Formats: sequence, structure tokens, C-alpha cells
Amino acid sequence: MEQRTLGDYRIIKSIGQGTLGNVYLAEHRFMKRQYALKVLPEELSSDRSFIQRFEEDVKMLASLEHPNIVKIYNISFAQGQYFLVTDCIVDELGETTNLAQYVMGLRRSLEEDELFSILRRVADPLDYAHSKKAGGKEFVHRCLKLNNILVGKSKQGIDIYLSDFGLSR
Repeated sequence: MEQRTLGDYRIIKSIGQGTLGNVYLAEHRFMKRQYALKVLPEELSSDRSFIQRFEEDVKMLASLEHPNIVKIYNISFAQGQYFLVTDCIVDELGETTNLAQYVMGLRRSLEEDELFSILRRVADPLDYAHSKKAGGKEFVHRCLKLNNILVGKSKQGIDIYLSDFGLSR
């Protein structure tokens, strides 16, 4: 298999399709740390006004500091494509798992206490983000769905992380 790179990142595998394009698991070539790369499609990468708004939004979104919100590190440009570099959340098997996949993998219904625990861990970062403002704009989650709630490994069970935040206009 041909190794694919994008800037300073070696693409390991495709891990999904996000609201802004393809998402890849990648390793930084110097730091040897894994990240998720959200690669914008060509038509968005070539739209200068979109990129300008996108850069402003990402700058503000990167200011969110909550342990259950996926951390945004930067926007990069390489080989004619813009891409967002974020934390990569993995489960106990080293795989990326969203809440839909997690629940399906249980092969049983969630118990009431499990459900409330998950809902509390989704509500906490939402409350945090909604209490913040950046540049006079409020943070909102434009696409809250099971696929944007990521499940990571934890000694206490599972950890919940929210991704794909946006700003209200």
C-alpha cells in the first residue's frame, strides 16, 4: 500500500466523513503523535471567503478548553488542501468510536443509569461551551448527533467527547 502524506502528517487510514469533508487518522512525522485530520474538499479549499470565515471560527473554537471537547490544534495547508488538526479520540482497542457505534456494539439496551450518565457527560461540555463567547458570538453545536459524540477509553469506563462545534452567526 502506498503511504500517503499531507504536509507533516502520514495518513494512517480514513476514519469517516465529517460535515466539512473526509476525516483521517494521521501521525505527525516529527512528534510521532496521532491526530485526526479533517480535510476540506477542493471546492471549499479554493473558496477564499469561506476559508477566511473558517479560519476566524477555528481560531475562536480553539479557545475552548474543556476535557470533553475535542481539542483543535490548527488549520494547515498542504498540497492545495486545507485541513483541520484535532485530537484523535480512540477506544481501548485504539480505534475511533462514536456513540452510535458504541451503543450498537453493546448488543443490548442501555440501562437507565448508563443513559443518564452519558447524557450528563454530553450536557456538561455543552453547558460549558454555551456559557462562552468569542468575538461577540456564542458557541453552538450545529450538528449534535451520535456520530459527533466520540467515545474514548478510561479507567472508569468510557469517556465522552464532543466534536464539530460551531459559532452562532
